[in-house]
Order: sequence, then C-alpha cells, then structure tokens
Amino acid sequence: MAYEVFVRKARRTGTPSASFQTSGRIALNAAATKILTDLAVEMVLLLWDPVAKKVGIRPAFKKDQKSYKLSRTGKGNGAGFSAVTFFEHIGFDHTKETKSFPAEWNSETQMFEINMAEERGETSAPLLALDGGIGTGRRNTR
Repeated sequence: MAYEVFVRKARRTGTPSASFQTSGRIALNAAATKILTDLAVEMVLLLWDPVAKKVGIRPAFKKDQKSYKLSRTGKGNGAGFSAVTFFEHIGFDHTKETKSFPAEWNSETQMFEINMAEERGETSAPLLALDGGIGTGRRNTR
C-alpha cells in the first residue's frame, strides 16, 4: 500500500491575516493579535470600502455601540469576533468556505486593511448578487 502526503489546510504565517469563517466570525492570526494586544485593544470597528472592496479593522478605544468585542484564544495566539451582520451588509457569502486574507497594518490610519479583491488574483470579491450596488446589504430575492 502506498502512502499519501497529507496536505494540511490550515496555514501558519508570521504575517497578519484574517480568516472569514463559515461560522460568520472573523478570526485574526497570532501576528495580527499581537499588534492589537500591544496596543491594548479590546474592541474594534469594522469599516467597508465598497469601491476598493476593502475591509478595515480599526481599534475602538472607547466603548462604541458600533464596535465588536475581541475574544482571544486561551493561549493568546488568536482573536476573533462575530461578523454575520457585517458579512450580510457587504454581501459576502461566508457560508460555503473559510477564506483567509492578508491583513496589512496601516500605521497612518491605525487599522488593518484587508483587500478582498486581490485574493487568488480575482478582480472582485466573492459577493452575493445585490440590488442597488455592492455593499447595500440588500440581497436580490427575485
């Protein structure tokens, strides 16, 4: 009987990244979590640029109704938060597969920027059909 090499699905990387999970969560890897931990960030704001198809994750230093509370893993090597309503708002279909994106820290704007359009060389992010344009949050039900 011949052996097959198992190809693991989870990739470990030293650069910040964010995974958009089928559970509707955004999970940050250890490198991204370290940046937020060093800044003592407990809450984040989600931003969306529908033209550039970029997601922003910015620290929220004051308690804000629009902010998301970060949950950290027991070992502190990851963090995440629920983003189902955000995914619905931008028309992103998170239900089929988990997708990982590089999360670049922009020191000028003090936030992570996630370019969804560049993933796998695509020219557009995997968005649902929307009425009224990208990011309106209204699904096409016709």
